[in-house]
Amino acid sequence: MKKVLLSLLLVGMVFVPALTKSASAGESAVGNGSALTDALQIGEITGLGDRQVTIKTKFEKSAKTYTLHLLPECYVMTAKRADFKKFSELKKGDLIAAYGWYKDGKWNARRIDILDTNDYLVKRLDMDAKAGVYFKHEQY
Repeated sequence: MKKVLLSLLLVGMVFVPALTKSASAGESAVGNGSALTDALQIGEITGLGDRQVTIKTKFEKSAKTYTLHLLPECYVMTAKRADFKKFSELKKGDLIAAYGWYKDGKWNARRIDILDTNDYLVKRLDMDAKAGVYFKHEQY
C-alpha cells in the first residue's frame, strides 16, 4: 500500500507541474498566428500609412471603418500556404482578414491575411450578405 501511494505521489509531483506549465505557456497560441482572444475584421483596404491600415468592413449590415495599428510582430500572408508578403505590398482595394484586439481606443493587428476574392468562403459571405444574412451578429 505504501508503494502505491508513494508512486502516485511521485507521478503527481512529476506530471502536474508539466501539465500546468504547458497549459500556461500555450494559453494564447492557436497555431495559426492568432490568439484565442483575437477578434476578426474582414474588409477592403481604404488607406495605408506608417504601420497603419484603414479598412472598411464588408459582409456586415452596416459597414464600419477601422484604423488598424500593426503590432511589431504583425505579419501579412496570402491564401497560399506559407506565402508571406511585405507591408509595402498591400494595396488599396485588397480584401483582408485582420486578427487582433481593441485596447485603449486602438485596434491592434496581430496578423493580416490577404483574401482571394474567388475563394468559396468569400463568395459565400457575399451571397449571404446580399440575401440579408450578415457576417457577425447583425441579423436584423
